[in-house]
Amino acid sequence: MTYGTAAQVAAKARLWTDNGVWVDPVEDYDIKGTNPTLSTVTEWLEGISAQMDIALGTAWFVAPVDSDDDPGPYKAISEYVVSLVADQCHLANGIEREVSPQGKIMSDITKWVTSNADGFLQAGLPQRESPSIKTQATFRTIG
Repeated sequence: MTYGTAAQVAAKARLWTDNGVWVDPVEDYDIKGTNPTLSTVTEWLEGISAQMDIALGTAWFVAPVDSDDDPGPYKAISEYVVSLVADQCHLANGIEREVSPQGKIMSDITKWVTSNADGFLQAGLPQRESPSIKTQATFRTIG
């Protein structure tokens, strides 16, 4: 599952598309493809969505967030993920947009989830009830 679509990324990074569409190269038809390609944008959506799920889980939220069950939080999360992927598209074309490599993206996602946790709770996004392994390990060490 991904938060957002390639078409939504194209809307934010249209300069790098072919009339608003990501294209994979096809040698048989002499189609060069876009930079990045549709396949690459799809991979980035999947990867950054997975990172978002991990960050949500770290804040005890049940992930992935479903668009039908939690439309408000899903839209907010999708908007953020799509923006990160669009920034990756700009970066792939040599345009720095204050987005760092992959490591900082995870840090940014974690900060974003933490800063929006109260809003997610208010919107009814469920959280896990069981303690994390990290908390259990800390308790065992201290206790």
